[in-house]
Parts: sequence; structure tokens; C-alpha cells
Amino acid sequence: MINLRSIQTACVAGVFLAAGLGACKHDIPEPVVEDPGGNGTTQPCDPGTVYFQNDILPFLIANCAQADCHDQAAPQEGIGLYSYSSVMASGIVSPGSPSSSELYDVITEDNPNSVMPPPSSGIVLNSDQISMISTWISQGAQNNSCVADCDPNQFTFSAVIAPMIQTHCQGCHSGASPDGGLSLTNFSQISASALNGSLMAGLTGTQGIPLMPYNTSGLSACQIQQVQNWIDAGAPNN
Repeated sequence: MINLRSIQTACVAGVFLAAGLGACKHDIPEPVVEDPGGNGTTQPCDPGTVYFQNDILPFLIANCAQADCHDQAAPQEGIGLYSYSSVMASGIVSPGSPSSSELYDVITEDNPNSVMPPPSSGIVLNSDQISMISTWISQGAQNNSCVADCDPNQFTFSAVIAPMIQTHCQGCHSGASPDGGLSLTNFSQISASALNGSLMAGLTGTQGIPLMPYNTSGLSACQIQQVQNWIDAGAPNN
């Protein structure tokens, strides 16, 4: 098994290099699109199931698939975290056993010299993300997906907007050197970006801003509408 810990120093250097060049440019030539679930079918989301395409991949791309770490262009030690096939080919996941999976081991490591992402990167996985990794592995580490319920008329900050930004955006837009100088880690920062137009410009790929989240096909039309409706309501902290 490839040792993720052995590449922490290189990743730290890569993160700071990326920060100097604009940060969080994952250098993926084209978005990697896989058949969710592996059989061309879709299903409603089960609240007791963690889905790779819906739940795991977005924050792996945002937090781990960065230049000089685990992106597609030059994955450190051959460990790619930009698609299901790259994750599984890296040999860091043992389906059914989080304790035997190096991916889970390094994100729960107590030693700051070993934990990933490196503390010096300013990126920290939260307890919900770590729990999702554990559950996904325990459930067989499947390449699964689902069709999530989405009501554009439901757009409160606490229940909808903040979790959406946390999953899809904070990997790049947090820490000491956030991408583009834009930090989206709290209500004040998110609402300011919403009200000045930069948030929607990124989500729609307009005003000269690349489509965000970077190197993805973007959020769903319903999610974008939820953000727009929240902005139209004055971007309240509700």
C-alpha cells in the first residue's frame, strides 16, 4: 500500500505554491465523468446511505485533488483523489473496513506531522466529512449515486446554503490563502459574496469567472436556483 504520510511535505509545498498562483487550481485537463453507480441508473437518495458521487467526491475534489497533491495531472505517489476509479486504484481503501483503509487512517491521525490534509494547508476536514468517509467505506466503498430531493423554494442559510458551500466550496475558499482571495467560511463572508454578485458569477460561470466548483460540471440547476432565491430574499442568516 502506498504511504500517504510520506507525501505530506510535498503536498504542503504544493498547496503554498498553488496559493501563490491563485490557489486551488486542480490542473485537471477535463472533468472526469463516470457512470454513477456503474450501471447507468439513478435512484432516490436513502438517508442511511453515503453516496460516493453525491457525498464523497465533491469534498475530495475541493480538499484533496489539488495541484502537486492528488490531482489528475500529477498525483503524488500515484494517489489520485479526483474520481472513483483513481481513488480505488490507489489502494488506500479497503471496502467494508475503515480501520484497514489508509484513506480513513490519515484523516483521523492525531499526529500533526502525519494527518491529511496537512494542517499547514489551512484545510481541515470536519467531523461530518470524516464520518461520511467511514460510513461509505463500511458500506462497501461503492461507486454509487442518487437523485437528491431538491426544492428551489427551500433555501434557508442554515439548512441549505451553508452545507452546500461547505461541501462544494470551502476546500478552495478557506485557510490562509483562499482561492482568489475569497474566503467562504462563515455567514458574513458568504453573504457578502452573494450580495456583490461574485458567488452567483462563479456558480454560473459568468462575468469572466470559471464555472465553480472548479473542474466540475457545476451544481445542479435546482441548487443554483436555491442560491439565487436566497440572494433575492436578501441573503438572510436564517
